[in-house]
Amino acid sequence: MNNVIGVIFADSHYANVDDLTKVRPLGALPINGRYRIIDFVLSNMVNSGMINVAVVTQNNYHSLMGHLGSGKHWNLARKRYGLTMFPPFSNLSSSGSDSRIDILYGVLDFLKRSKQEYVLLAESHVVNNQTFNELFEKHKADNADITIVYKSIPENEESNVNETYIYTDENENVTRIETGENLENASKKYFGYILVNKQVLINFIEHSKVRGKKGYLTNLIARNIGQLKIKAYPFVGYGKMIKSINEYYETSMDILNKEVREALFNKNQPIYTKNKDTTPTRYLSNAKITNSFIADGCVIDGTVENSIVARSVRIKKGTVIKNSIILQQSDIGENVHLKNVILDKKVIVRDDKELVGTSEFPIVVGKGRII
Repeated sequence: MNNVIGVIFADSHYANVDDLTKVRPLGALPINGRYRIIDFVLSNMVNSGMINVAVVTQNNYHSLMGHLGSGKHWNLARKRYGLTMFPPFSNLSSSGSDSRIDILYGVLDFLKRSKQEYVLLAESHVVNNQTFNELFEKHKADNADITIVYKSIPENEESNVNETYIYTDENENVTRIETGENLENASKKYFGYILVNKQVLINFIEHSKVRGKKGYLTNLIARNIGQLKIKAYPFVGYGKMIKSINEYYETSMDILNKEVREALFNKNQPIYTKNKDTTPTRYLSNAKITNSFIADGCVIDGTVENSIVARSVRIKKGTVIKNSIILQQSDIGENVHLKNVILDKKVIVRDDKELVGTSEFPIVVGKGRII
């Protein structure tokens, strides 16, 4: 698939993860202790053989730049092509409105200069492990202009106001694209990937810009149904799109399940991330760990159950942590009780404190807070 350009949107226009994305784009949100969410889509592209990838951002992109660097951890530090980071563009509105056409217009010269003939547009908040080779071959075999990846939903699952749904005929030709709740016969949910012929995309961007059309990418595509050949392609397997605190929490807890973990972290299709040289975790005499992921560099002297603990976290004696996510460099004192809690980076929890949320409404503590 070296004939395909990857374009990753590091921010999402419809995600509500504000408590965790005030200081970082959604793609840079840590997950499973040592990864960032963007690692999944970026690794999927690399594992598919793609060698030209652009990451476009809108807000607070410095942490993402620090994580991705030159792209060497994904084998994208190349003399020709490789990883290209695009910071925010001045033509985006000051209100923070996320128009995909504005963003794509900002990388239009990059697209025109690249020799590849196809573009894979991808959201950064998709957590799955897949290659795109079969998608690419199906797109070419169908002689399609655009192919949209979808995920089937259970019959009893109602449509959601924050989700986009794809309607097709019996031959997987897209007939409608709708966003909203209580939609009739909604069974195919947009899954964050769109493969498009590059020249079609360039024409699409230029015409939409001239006519002043903005908005969600799928809505703009919907306006061209009947004019372009738009196909749908199913994703099968474990995959989540993280658009809310609850989905971030649920996905993190899912990873503690062995079957999910094996589906996401396949040794034949590895998920790459930035390597950090830190010391091994130290387990002191009072440490008790059950069904948890503990990253390196930690010092644990308490009880951790069904939780994810990122790098360089300190948990002191007498503390009990259950069903929680503790991000890096947090410091948790003695005799603390945390249940269904998400602590962002560098949070300090003083001795004898108790925070108890629920699995439906986990408590979120922002970066650098002191409790």
